[in-house]
Amino acid sequence: MFRIFTFCFCLLAFPASASERLLVFAAASQKDALEEIGRQYEKQCDCKIVFSFAATSTLARQVEAGAPADVFISANQAWIDWLEIKGSLPANHSVVIAGNRLVIASSSKTEDGLGILSQDRFAMADPQSVPAGIYAREALQSLGIWQGVKSRAVFAENVRVALKQIERGDLLSGITYQSDLQGQTQLNMHYLFPKESHTPIRYLAGVIKQNDEANSFVTFLTKPIAQEIFSRFGFLSLSSVNTQ
Repeated sequence: MFRIFTFCFCLLAFPASASERLLVFAAASQKDALEEIGRQYEKQCDCKIVFSFAATSTLARQVEAGAPADVFISANQAWIDWLEIKGSLPANHSVVIAGNRLVIASSSKTEDGLGILSQDRFAMADPQSVPAGIYAREALQSLGIWQGVKSRAVFAENVRVALKQIERGDLLSGITYQSDLQGQTQLNMHYLFPKESHTPIRYLAGVIKQNDEANSFVTFLTKPIAQEIFSRFGFLSLSSVNTQ
């Protein structure tokens, strides 16, 4: 709760402006793409997009506790449903904006695929609440190896933290999103999980505070210009998501 109030205080500390300020709570895995999309959107609006990135689970709980978000972007359907049940998000108003694939990332050049998870400790997001971790656990269970490797898993607060652990060399490998490897020079895609091994990875955006600018921004996320940016940053565009 302290973090929420601290964040709100910082927002109030911004100087007043003629431009409307739009606060977007978004999954950490979409940080780079959304910041680029935000810059493009600001060219056509009298507004300033302010992002807060963290694990979807963390942001959803902050929204439910009263954090002043205008838009919420989730890395899975479950946290959208949770906010709808809590009454913090209008029911059936969220839209899919992009998709992703699940991979094992590593600096290793070996070709042992899933076997790398049995060699040493590996990073993954917390499977109790963080979408990337939930998808990863589903995939490992589907492939029949979760029980054998879960004791080696090092759980992170979000997928970007898991990625950093691999980048620093703290851990040999980790389960991340395919988009996390876009532009990577240190890590490679060691294994691509089959689509059918887990729930399709879909990002959804919903308007928390109903206003024209928030609705316009969510609509913009589905437009060709935003979809091209998502694709450039390694996400699945809507045309690809719809075929999953």
